[in-house]
Amino acid sequence: MAGSYRVETIPPYTVLGEGPHWDIGRQSLYYVSLLDALIYRLDRRTGTVHSASIDGIRMATFIVPVKDEPDCFAIGDTGRLLVIRWDGKAPKASIVRELGGLGPEHVHNRFNDGKVDPWGRLYVGSMLHEDAGSPFEKATGSLWRYCARSGQLIEQDGNMYISNGLAWNKQTNKFYFVDSGANYIKEYDIDLDGNMTNGHVWFDFKRDGKSPGYFGDGMTIDTEGNLFVACFNGSRVLKISPDKKILQEIKIPAPQVTSVAFGGPNLDELYVTTAAKEFSGPQKDPAGATFRVTGLGAKGLPMNEIVLK
Repeated sequence: MAGSYRVETIPPYTVLGEGPHWDIGRQSLYYVSLLDALIYRLDRRTGTVHSASIDGIRMATFIVPVKDEPDCFAIGDTGRLLVIRWDGKAPKASIVRELGGLGPEHVHNRFNDGKVDPWGRLYVGSMLHEDAGSPFEKATGSLWRYCARSGQLIEQDGNMYISNGLAWNKQTNKFYFVDSGANYIKEYDIDLDGNMTNGHVWFDFKRDGKSPGYFGDGMTIDTEGNLFVACFNGSRVLKISPDKKILQEIKIPAPQVTSVAFGGPNLDELYVTTAAKEFSGPQKDPAGATFRVTGLGAKGLPMNEIVLK
């Protein structure tokens, strides 16, 4: 039932928490603090949170495990895609190799959210780097698919403001994507090769052309096809049904809600990342914490590892 859920705060606080990924085998939540280039692992069995820095990177925009490469992860770093090695405990992780990156024509852009589809392919969005202007004003971003065979990024769609949440419905062959700057969710048809067609605005957060005061950010999907969307500046996560109805507003005790992922032994716990950076004015504790929401009566799907071999 709506309203019967419980929200638990998990420190430490991050500058810009993002990219939560639940690893079933390790029973751990991996996530990043984007602006200060830190990676984290919450060990659910012990409740301990480990963190690490990585020499040679400027940002950590997402983190996903690499299939069949123990302790290796793909991450986004400004305009580069990297493989790093981390045992999940040490205070330092190391760069193993570079997978690819944005070309010189995208020198003013950076990567943002990235996630792996049910077939092991990495999709990652780009946006205008904040050093080059406001990404809310310039739609220079794109949605990319990484081709492991060629090492190339293949553009799936362009003219994006702030690329954010990604989710796949394997039963319906649909893909969902949040553009935070435009403040809507787009829906695409997706084929077995990962190609996207028929992109269109599926859900608009604006009402009568006006912003609700928040915008969609990270996103995940449950077993019934409902989308769970983080609302930055909204202190909430929206549960949106396949027929575009808002079924539930999950209140989070921090304004800048950035992303979401289902986890736990039964994939029925919703993990929520937030930001402490003063994007919209001073932030008070527990802004920047990660939150665990239980009692939602929803279950997520296993998250995927990137296949590079």
